[in-house]
Amino acid sequence: MSATDKPSGRLGYLDPLRGILALCVAVYHLSVWYDLTQSGSGLNMALAKLGNYGVSAFFVLSGFLLFRTASWARIRQEGVGRFWYRRFLRLAPVFYLACVMNVAFHLGMGPDPTPRFILENLTLTFGAFHPNHALVTGGWYVGLVALLYFAYPALAWLREKSGPRGGLIFLATLAIGLWIWSLPSTLHGVMDQARWNQFHTYVLAPNQVFLLAWGGLVAGLHAASDERLDPKVALLLALPMLWLLLRPVPQFFDHLVALTGWLRYRYLLVVTILVALAAFTRNGEPGRFGKALSQLGDWSYGLYLLHPFTMKLVAPHVSGRLGFTLSLGLAVLAAALVHRWIEQPMGRLGHTGGRAKSP
Repeated sequence: MSATDKPSGRLGYLDPLRGILALCVAVYHLSVWYDLTQSGSGLNMALAKLGNYGVSAFFVLSGFLLFRTASWARIRQEGVGRFWYRRFLRLAPVFYLACVMNVAFHLGMGPDPTPRFILENLTLTFGAFHPNHALVTGGWYVGLVALLYFAYPALAWLREKSGPRGGLIFLATLAIGLWIWSLPSTLHGVMDQARWNQFHTYVLAPNQVFLLAWGGLVAGLHAASDERLDPKVALLLALPMLWLLLRPVPQFFDHLVALTGWLRYRYLLVVTILVALAAFTRNGEPGRFGKALSQLGDWSYGLYLLHPFTMKLVAPHVSGRLGFTLSLGLAVLAAALVHRWIEQPMGRLGHTGGRAKSP
């Protein structure tokens, strides 16, 4: 298989992984909003890393899937406009739904809906200005992925023109170059800000887009090799990675501490390896539990965007663990519904083909 061939069927165990990541993000946010853990405790730190680095893993996964499945030959055949249209149908409908609900019900999950911010959200260009111009909680991820979709045809062309071996060098250069761009933000730029501006600085493109390129590099390596791992071997290799991510040292009370400095790059390397292990795992029958996680993976985008709304619905009436459980259950149900009634019809409309897609 050449570096530009489109693989058939599912890619490894990425679908179950997407389900796990979406669940980690939702559980983390809901545990914070319902105040279920004590700051600095082992569980609090583990959830903070699972949730925040779950989003980072989604960036790596999105980059992998795009660079692995959308060759320049395919884009040239369908046309750049058609490529953008299909990607728009993946991102926009559920995002628009979340934005409309936030604005219509005055939930305050984003900036005030000024004409400028409404235009930026309608065109999915807010990531180029500031990802937190999104009119919904978590929308900053959407803005940055939209930037990748916009730039991707040019990147695919450059990769193709570099040749099979040069294409991998191009992906490595892109990954390293964008990582270098992130160094000032990660090492001191975020924590040097006033407290109110730290997260706004964390989500900026220089601090995030290199993860998409890291996923692209994993995709290049995946395309260059036919070697695949037995699922049991992949699981054994994943266990020490999870231990490195979740062990309760160093202790932190401010979650941004674990998202900055060289410590961040250590954790990002771990989650990138976990994504790579899932991608390089040989396809097989996942079993009942694996099928459930794959289904959750199909619902992951809706779960990511909609769980803040179920919290807003439940929290005024039910608190604590019961409120957490109800919010999570309703979020999964809402994600299943929007997948059935919005994502699947839009996928058919765009004639996307295949089932491996971004979260």
